[in-house]
Amino acid sequence: RWVSDFFSYETTKSVVVKSWVVGVVNRGVQLLILAYFVGWVFLHEKAYQVRDTAIESSVVTKVKGVGRYAGQVMDTADYVTPPQGTSVFVVVTKQIRTEDQAQGVCPESEAAFHCSADRDCRELSPGTSNGMLTGRCVPYNATLRTCEIQGWCPPEVDTVDVPVMLEAENFTLLIKNSIRFPLFGFEKTNLPPPGSGVELGRCRFHPQ
Repeated sequence: RWVSDFFSYETTKSVVVKSWVVGVVNRGVQLLILAYFVGWVFLHEKAYQVRDTAIESSVVTKVKGVGRYAGQVMDTADYVTPPQGTSVFVVVTKQIRTEDQAQGVCPESEAAFHCSADRDCRELSPGTSNGMLTGRCVPYNATLRTCEIQGWCPPEVDTVDVPVMLEAENFTLLIKNSIRFPLFGFEKTNLPPPGSGVELGRCRFHPQ
């Protein structure tokens, strides 16, 4: 028997079912499977691509320049805040300075605390942006009286018009962007090669 089985030949037999219902269901299932692979797997999920999930990127900013403000020469340590940041910085071009402040009592500088008698101050909330009210109405100047506070004196006056440090428009701003894909061994940066660091260090903005 095994000899006859060894020399036998096997083939598949196809059965054609001529039915509209079976044909529509068959083609519909095939179409759904094809749409799933093309639409979801390839177009949406992009399964044919290799992705690097361990991306390394950094943004470093640096400001260079010297300006003159309120009779003083200021560099980046004076007008850049925070001094070091990963991707953010602020250039301070206007400052309100209150010299020789000390703990004590003094008249409040805000217009909301104008008064004519002590009872006007006692009716207000005890806390202000500059200190704590003492409940007394004291002279602010020759013609004006305000509520007295306890805190840092004299209080800050932020209603005065202060100048702008005009040199800020000519400061040099260095922005270094770098990104690295370890899986593919690819790295890109917006700066020249490391060998040109000397020239880059001497780079300064010029309006022309």
